[in-house]
Amino acid sequence: MSAKSRPNAATDIYRQHLQGTPYASNPANNRLALIERMYQRVITELAVNRFKWTGMPDSIDLRFMEMTLFRRALSVFYKDTKYDKFFALEGAGTAFVNMMHNPTGYTVLGPNFEGKTLAAYRYEAAEGKDQSMVAVPIWANSMRIPDLDIVTLYSYRLAEMDRTIEINSKNARRNKVIITPENTKLSAVNINRALDEGQDGIQVAGPMQDMAFIQAVDMGINVNDVEKMHIVRTRMWNECMGLLGIDNANQDKKERLVAAEVDANSDQTSMMRYVNLNARRIAAKQINDVFGLNIEVEYFTDVDEQAKVPETTTVGVNTD
Repeated sequence: MSAKSRPNAATDIYRQHLQGTPYASNPANNRLALIERMYQRVITELAVNRFKWTGMPDSIDLRFMEMTLFRRALSVFYKDTKYDKFFALEGAGTAFVNMMHNPTGYTVLGPNFEGKTLAAYRYEAAEGKDQSMVAVPIWANSMRIPDLDIVTLYSYRLAEMDRTIEINSKNARRNKVIITPENTKLSAVNINRALDEGQDGIQVAGPMQDMAFIQAVDMGINVNDVEKMHIVRTRMWNECMGLLGIDNANQDKKERLVAAEVDANSDQTSMMRYVNLNARRIAAKQINDVFGLNIEVEYFTDVDEQAKVPETTTVGVNTD
């Protein structure tokens, strides 16, 4: 057995993730991965920009805090005596848990792997307690599980659907496959390229002018299926937005929607919105109790929509 074909540890580890020849580039898989990464980036941006914090100390990096909540579902807020500043950093529950399964202490992780263990916030002991030793947990939601799974799952689904739409859209331009013998392969490739480029005329010389050397197999592509797949893809996007609490009113055939259907969708979106918002509001109240701050958090959409509400106007009607 040659050195190239001999199995090794790396090949065994990654074999289940590879298709065909190990480490060979696959353009189709690369395209799918590119679309998936694009969706992961876009949906992540939407997820981490859902909330508007006011009253936070300047030392708090809100972007880092929300990214921590998105990836870890926990950010630990405390006042660092070394820097005399407030921080919201990555951390983990330590020590024992109480009867409500809440950690009694937290270890925060700073740069250069600097760690510090702090006592957990307790309402009855908040007043008069040394603030430098108190940590307030900011949880992402009631289940304390990151939203990363939503983004990962729907990014893959949307990428698969987009890739299917791309393939079918291209096949709709030419819904037949050319079959030709080996000796006329080059001519078939040139004809195929001319069709792809949309050339007005295709030159074929010699005995091949009758085109008898070409056979076609119908792929059965229906142009209308592309539109249907796009509708399914839009509904899939709306599902993802709904799970993140982002308004996702269905625009497909909206004339058929009744008020009850619209209200039902709004209720579901609102409930998902407050799943994440209430966890942050609880943390804001605890932080205010311990450190005497005035922190508030709202959903960005709510704040923006309230600011955009126009004044009520009356349209005159001519009754003459």
